[in-house]
Amino acid sequence: EYNYYNTALSWLSQDLQSHVDKISEMTAVMKRAIELDEQFGSGEYDRILKLERENRGLREILQITRESFLSLRTEEAQEIPSLSVLIPSNDHNLRKS
Repeated sequence: EYNYYNTALSWLSQDLQSHVDKISEMTAVMKRAIELDEQFGSGEYDRILKLERENRGLREILQITRESFLSLRTEEAQEIPSLSVLIPSNDHNLRKS
């Protein structure tokens, strides 16, 4: 009975040591992941901020361009007489194009 108890205790001790080793290994991997995240994560964060600023600037330029284009089209429409006045009402083929 004593030998059985020692064998079981030895097996449990080995099993426990195996779990401790796995936990230690996972802890080391997690520490390394945290180090890498801190090292490269801030760079990615800075890059995202830069891209957001660039995106905002490009959207502003696009908005200005749209407003300028619409303003020019409005001015041109006021300066050029309407073509619909020049096309006779019975000529439907020209009106479709």
